[in-house]
Amino acid sequence: MIEVIGLVKQITDGHSNKKILDALDFHLKAKKSVAISGDSGSGKSTLLNILAALDNADKGVVKVAGLTLNNMSEVQADQFRKKHLGIVFQQFNLIDCLSVWDNITFPARLNGLPIGPFHNDLLEQLGLKSHKHKLPVNLSGGEQQRVAIARALSHQPSLVLADEPTGNLDDNNSQVVSELLFRLCKQLGLTLVVVTHSPKVAAFADSRLLLQQGRLHAFSNQPPNQTSNLVSA
Repeated sequence: MIEVIGLVKQITDGHSNKKILDALDFHLKAKKSVAISGDSGSGKSTLLNILAALDNADKGVVKVAGLTLNNMSEVQADQFRKKHLGIVFQQFNLIDCLSVWDNITFPARLNGLPIGPFHNDLLEQLGLKSHKHKLPVNLSGGEQQRVAIARALSHQPSLVLADEPTGNLDDNNSQVVSELLFRLCKQLGLTLVVVTHSPKVAAFADSRLLLQQGRLHAFSNQPPNQTSNLVSA
């Protein structure tokens, strides 16, 4: 599903370039989930942006769902995201003027998919049935994030990316939202990559990785230089 080989990404820091992703290798099988942790500024969100074709690697090969993302045109990248990606943001990013139902079904409609029992089942499983016709402003933070999850899954994408999906939620809502996200992705056979600072959220994943000094390491108590750079999940 995901194959990243020798990924390098640099940013300009003052008058010099700084590598935030340094010869990073990462493999993730289809239908599996992984949680990626790391310090602020370690490059976690940058990695997600590259996997989403929102940013380009400076070097290396990035493949998702059999497609090579390197040097895609804007039109190709848009089509890739529309068909293959579901994204869950920390800030929810719902469309304020649309109802819960219209927010959830929006990606499916963009892809020309039928709207019906599958989407009603999402509403039911996420506890949103009674909120179907409400606007996002009338929902709690936890409810809004559940709508965001349903929206990310509504077109049954190949890959779901979640960037700190519980960062704005209290402990109770964080637990509920995390359980729903991981359970539904597993139930639907979707691949899931979650960036999170929370060990409780990471514990739901099939595997856990640490991004440190530009490379991914299997989560362990060993010093990073004792783990392999080639990470498979």
